[in-house]
Parts: sequence; structure tokens; C-alpha cells
Amino acid sequence: MILTNREIFLFVICTVFYITLFILVLQNSRRKIQLLQSRLDNIHQMQKMAVIEKPQQDVGSIFSSAVYLRLKQYVNEGRSMNDDDWQELSDTVNGVYSGFADKLYSLYRMSEQDYRVSLLIKVRIAPKDIAILTSHSKESVASTRSRLYQKVFGKKGTTKDWDDFVLSI
Repeated sequence: MILTNREIFLFVICTVFYITLFILVLQNSRRKIQLLQSRLDNIHQMQKMAVIEKPQQDVGSIFSSAVYLRLKQYVNEGRSMNDDDWQELSDTVNGVYSGFADKLYSLYRMSEQDYRVSLLIKVRIAPKDIAILTSHSKESVASTRSRLYQKVFGKKGTTKDWDDFVLSI
């Protein structure tokens, strides 16, 4: 069987195409692995620092703060939080847990909803109450928590895994 010049040319083109595609897939996989490894290194660093660092203020000050008491009232009334409440809660948490927001945002480019769910987890609000305060369904809150774990750690995890992580930083 003798190949024509055209067949040889097509064979070479296809071979070059598949080799290029293989190299691109390989580089992309390496990049993802490096990104995940970097995130895991950051997480381990944060967790070590959380053990070493003491909160700047008494943690109990969050639970006696005006914004926390309003949250509890909103849950009882079935109301969601407004932007001023969110800002006050964020300031309160970041005042007690230095750099909480920065630590979260350094791991993954979170949406406002992602950050708010994590913020409420940090102040130990129950998932069903997080749904009320964020005006989302319980399923949406659960999905957010498990998705965040998967994005940050690169593997499937439960909602409790994300909660445990947020409480550890």
C-alpha cells in the first residue's frame, strides 16, 4: 500500500494536532494540581496560625453584640438581613477573628453569597436559619457549603466539612 502525498500530509497534520492537544491537556492538569496544592498549603498555614493566634477580642463578644442579637430576632421573625447588618456582622467577626475575610478570599474568589454563608457559619448560625437570613432555600445553602469545600480542597466533601473548616480559621 503506497500513501499519496496528500495522505501523508493529513497524517502529519493529525499527529501534530493530537500531540499538541495532549500537551495542552497535560499542562492544564499540572496547573490545576499546582493551584490545588497552593490552596492546601494556604489552608494548612491558616489552620496552624489559628491554633497559635488568639482572637483579638473575647469570642463571646460576638454572641452578645447588637448585630448577633438582631440576627436571632430576624430568624424568629423570618426576615432576611439588610446590607448594613451584613457589613456590621462582617466588621464584628473580622474584629474578633483577625483577617477572617482575607483568609477566605485568599483561597477562592467567593461570591457575596459564599462569603455571607461562611460568615454565618463562623458565628454558629444553623443552616436552616442561614437560609432565612440570606433569603435562599435550605438546599441552596447546603449546595453552597459543599461546593465551596470542593472548590477550595479539590475534592468532594460534605456540608459539615466546610463548616468545620470555617470554624477552624
